[in-house]
Amino acid sequence: MSIHRHLSISRFLILLCLLAGASAHAQTSLYEISKGNQKIYLGGTIHLLRSSDYPLPAEYDHAYQQADVLVLETNLDNAASPEFGQKMAKAFMYSGGKTLAEDLQPALWQELQTFSAARQYPIAQMSAFKAMFVSLSLSVVEMQRLGFGVAEGVDMVFFQKAKTDSKPVLELESGDEVLTQLALLADMDANMVIKATLRDLHKMDAVLEKALGYWRRGELEKLDREMSADMRREAPEVYQHLLIARNQAWLPKIEKLFATTDVELVLVGSLHLSSKDGLLAQLKQRGYQVKPYLAKQP
Repeated sequence: MSIHRHLSISRFLILLCLLAGASAHAQTSLYEISKGNQKIYLGGTIHLLRSSDYPLPAEYDHAYQQADVLVLETNLDNAASPEFGQKMAKAFMYSGGKTLAEDLQPALWQELQTFSAARQYPIAQMSAFKAMFVSLSLSVVEMQRLGFGVAEGVDMVFFQKAKTDSKPVLELESGDEVLTQLALLADMDANMVIKATLRDLHKMDAVLEKALGYWRRGELEKLDREMSADMRREAPEVYQHLLIARNQAWLPKIEKLFATTDVELVLVGSLHLSSKDGLLAQLKQRGYQVKPYLAKQP
């Protein structure tokens, strides 16, 4: 896979962790989609948050209370299972005894070891994995150091609420389908990935703060330009596989929701809503009414 050497890996990794973006300025990243008398709520999420990022915008809780069914990208219990973790590790593992150290320039390998030691990251054990897996893992470690966690992510919070409330939960794609898309990243150039990652992890705190501010305020065109414009321009293959292809696969499933009498709350990483390729624009093209959802004040 050919990737432009100036692609900001930190932003790319944050996209994978947060997947945030959209196509219109709204009060928050939640929309009401309707056709005739049928409607759903479609919300953009942040997959990792801090406890200090709560409470969420009121629209999320209000839409959840109005919804009969919760729809997520994938089943989060399955995604957290040892089986899924083993499959993902296998997709990114070197074969034939090769290691990441052999793929990296010696000075860069030394720099990675130094950074890993400072973060207490077990790079010796992780060197059996390819660069993108190590980068993703390092990014999660850095986000956790900054106080972010999956348990606080929007998706997980509402997934747990739905289980407590015995509210049905559906998924847009299986765990195997997620792995198929992620595996397409396995062979990105190791030196480019690690060099950019080490440089950009130092800026992660500032990037995350800006992204979260845009998401919370509904300034989603700004967020789209900040987080996804480079990927569209410099890594079109990645953008195609991770976003366009998945959106196209999800659209028929979302449209089928309008054939039910239930009201569904669909939560996806918000970047899936963005630009002309996003779910909002695609639903508009199919004749659906799309408008920001605002919780009614008491």
